[in-house]
Amino acid sequence: MAIPNRSIQSNFDFGAICDWGIVLSLCTLIFVLPASIAILDSFAGLAVFFYLLKKIYFLAADWPAKTASLDLIGKVRFSWRGFYPPQNILDRPLQLLVAAFFISVLFSHYPSLSFLAFMGKFIKCVFLYFCCLEAFSKGKFIRIFFAIFMLSALVTSFNGAFQHYTGRDLIKGHCLGMEHLVLSQRINSTFASANGLGAYLLPVIGLVIHFLHKALVRKRSVLMAGIWGLFLVLLLACLCWTYSRSSWIGYLSILFAMVVLDRRKVFFAATLFLVCILIFLPSLSKVRHMHLIRDQETSVQDNGSFKSMLEQGGSGRFTFWKKAISIIRTSPIWGTGLNTYGRILKLNPDIKTWWYAHNCYLQLTAETGVIGLAAFLWMLFVLLKNGLYHCYHINDLWQLTMLQGVVSGLFGFLVQSFFDNTFYTVQLGVLMWLLFGLMVSLMRLRTNAQGVS
Repeated sequence: MAIPNRSIQSNFDFGAICDWGIVLSLCTLIFVLPASIAILDSFAGLAVFFYLLKKIYFLAADWPAKTASLDLIGKVRFSWRGFYPPQNILDRPLQLLVAAFFISVLFSHYPSLSFLAFMGKFIKCVFLYFCCLEAFSKGKFIRIFFAIFMLSALVTSFNGAFQHYTGRDLIKGHCLGMEHLVLSQRINSTFASANGLGAYLLPVIGLVIHFLHKALVRKRSVLMAGIWGLFLVLLLACLCWTYSRSSWIGYLSILFAMVVLDRRKVFFAATLFLVCILIFLPSLSKVRHMHLIRDQETSVQDNGSFKSMLEQGGSGRFTFWKKAISIIRTSPIWGTGLNTYGRILKLNPDIKTWWYAHNCYLQLTAETGVIGLAAFLWMLFVLLKNGLYHCYHINDLWQLTMLQGVVSGLFGFLVQSFFDNTFYTVQLGVLMWLLFGLMVSLMRLRTNAQGVS
């Protein structure tokens, strides 16, 4: 029996109150994200609570009229659909991703460990994505979230600069020169590692670059151009001082995406590319005595081959990747189970292999198999393809600039994740799903405003 379309229209403003609760929770979450995992989790839970509260309220309001003629199966389906977010482009890819991850839990080598990760990490992030779609239905909510995001990034980057010049950051007291008990000159601000800070800065840089270009083009926005310009200088300085080569590659990817999205920005992108060539790379050679790929400036065993270049670069990533591939071969279809990679590695008596894969896509394949990787890549393809399409068709200048910034920043973030364990850190994993939600919400604003699909 067909299920009537569920209506959530009401004269009572309870839904609006819940929307504000979600927005304020997400804003607090994004502000504290760089500094506190505990507070982040608390407000993530609060955002999900408001989301479920809104859905339960409207489900209860619609129940008598909408389910009177339904059988038991129809009522179950109606209840299930009641908790869904507004229809969006990731409906089908996300359903497949959830199914693939759940299959990996069923066939996991450590079922309890995988189930806890599935419910406590993955489903939490999925619901945060739902929260974005539910609450960011108006441009003003996105503007509020964006302002708080930029304020948090400003505080984080200023804290990193303070750490660079004084040797200790203001918020957590991290000492410059010690990262995971290893001597270093790399800043990490409030993050556990310099690579984590670098990955966090990439989406922010993507947004700031596009808003700076917008301000430069509009000659009446001289003040805003100056503000965005100073902010970008601070962000790039902190990105440089992380000496995170994976993040620098992500930065170059942002510039590439910037040109793809708008070819008129090619000269602006070229100028920013020179920053990497003239400032980033010389400082890397001076401070870490490395090249962008190679770990050492000179090599005694260089035969010019690509394999040789990999083996002598990447801070041991070639070894980590080979280990990940060997794990994939043991269970290629559905993987060893969500969140089991570290446990599987510890079965090896060689303590040097007790690391993340330093490649999110290889680690994802090892844990969830080719099914999980295919589902995730399909979701990214649908997301980026639609983002590119909407960037060519949005008429509102602010929405266009915002979407271009999110698309390019997310692209750089995803490229950086090929060289690090970005998805598998709590803060950056949450950030990625918030970017997903923000990007889809911007596209939905365009379709709602113009009446197109």
